[in-house]
Amino acid sequence: MLTEVRVMTSHNRRHTYPVQCAARRPLPLLAWAALPLLLTAVVLGFTSLGELVLGASGTTVLTSAHAGAAAGLTAIVGHSIEWPPGWQRWNWPYAALILATGVALHGTAVPAILAITLGIPSGALLLHMTRLHKTLVRGYRG
Repeated sequence: MLTEVRVMTSHNRRHTYPVQCAARRPLPLLAWAALPLLLTAVVLGFTSLGELVLGASGTTVLTSAHAGAAAGLTAIVGHSIEWPPGWQRWNWPYAALILATGVALHGTAVPAILAITLGIPSGALLLHMTRLHKTLVRGYRG
């Protein structure tokens, strides 16, 4: 898909440049489903690691803000993936389920060792997924 970008120069001349952007990216459905859980684990893990380095308490509190960010990211990313026929209708209900779960679990104390043990590998997995996705997008564009 080509999009035109108009740029005004200092001499008030308009220039139009074609910009290629991938409107549909081949993110696997399983990666999309795991995204909110991985994101929440990474945030809790690095928060716990920071508290440990600073000598703060041994627990981190899971808040609805964590789930809200994860649900929002899930909903946004869900619009840019390749869906099997008839499955796209699950995008918003799944994001709403993540948000509702976060509201229900708001205030839950997570032990620092558990958060760090799950958060650091989740961060590595998210980085790997990002690199793999970039490789797939490059191959997808041709």
